[in-house]
Amino acid sequence: MSAELKRKIIDIVSKGDKTSTQIRDELIQMGEEINLLEFRKVLANLVREGLLEKYPVYDERKFYFRLKSKSY
Repeated sequence: MSAELKRKIIDIVSKGDKTSTQIRDELIQMGEEINLLEFRKVLANLVREGLLEKYPVYDERKFYFRLKSKSY
């Protein structure tokens, strides 16, 4: 399930920057059964692997996720 979940999270974030709650809500709207622990692990792994970036938005006091841009 994690490979499929990974792909779906990347698809959601590719449409625009989102919080983890917004990503989770979109997955639920797609009809996914969400195991929150697995969801958080997959999201953290995507950040560690360098596919996603996590950055703060101070006005909202939230972290957002976006696709990491390759700058070479």
